[in-house]
Amino acid sequence: MFHEKKEIDDCNSCIILVGIAVIVFFSQQGKKPYKDLDAAQIVSAKVLLTPPDKTIEIENIQELVEYLNDVVVYNEDNSYTEYAGQGVVFTLTMVDGTQTDIMAYNPFIVIDGIGYKTKYEPCEALNNYANELLNSGTANIILEEPPTLSVVSDETAIGAVLGTYSWQKTNIDGTAESTIADSPHPLECKDLLSPPFETTETTATLRFTEDPDTILSVQCWSDEHWGEPAANSEDVTIVGNVLTLKLGGYIYEVTAEWNTENGYGGTASYFIYLKTAD
Repeated sequence: MFHEKKEIDDCNSCIILVGIAVIVFFSQQGKKPYKDLDAAQIVSAKVLLTPPDKTIEIENIQELVEYLNDVVVYNEDNSYTEYAGQGVVFTLTMVDGTQTDIMAYNPFIVIDGIGYKTKYEPCEALNNYANELLNSGTANIILEEPPTLSVVSDETAIGAVLGTYSWQKTNIDGTAESTIADSPHPLECKDLLSPPFETTETTATLRFTEDPDTILSVQCWSDEHWGEPAANSEDVTIVGNVLTLKLGGYIYEVTAEWNTENGYGGTASYFIYLKTAD
């Protein structure tokens, strides 16, 4: 009896070990969540690359689907939040009106906020695909709102405050949506703009997340005129995207324009408070 019980126990142990081996094997094999995805199921697609914080409209949806068909995910793992690097987020709008976000962030794929360990090669291919679109020179950049502006001087960057803007964006159904937003005069924005960005240089460089087609104007006011919106502005010299700064403290307003040929664009103004050494 003892030998029979031992043989039964050994047999059960073997079964358990085999079961564990099978589970491990299939978990290592992973699964393809988008193996049956078809381009006909997708109305539109776009991808956000961070950095450089640019969104691109994807015109060849079939090409994107082929990359997604190859994606392999393993166990759920949300430790991707502890990693640093470039993430590319694909947003798919389906024919039923739903949306799904898929972020390629090697060694993770994040689907609608849930992270999974992923097979390296398909994820890297997705990342490379997004960057190739960005670097193609023909990508349709989606500007759903005015780009952000940073001003760089003394090897330091500071963000400008978005002022008044008039903006157009295209909806999924192809219709255009326009937005007009007003703001106070720059001289009435002391709380938003203070303290000044101090620099020892006489120039500052404008860096937009997406360069405008035209910089329409740059004007400034001495900080002696805080709270006096009727004060006359002064002209500012700009060459390319480099401003020549006034000595002392000045509030600058930059107004730029993006054409609407691809369905996105408009005009926007930005405020910055700079102080140069006397």
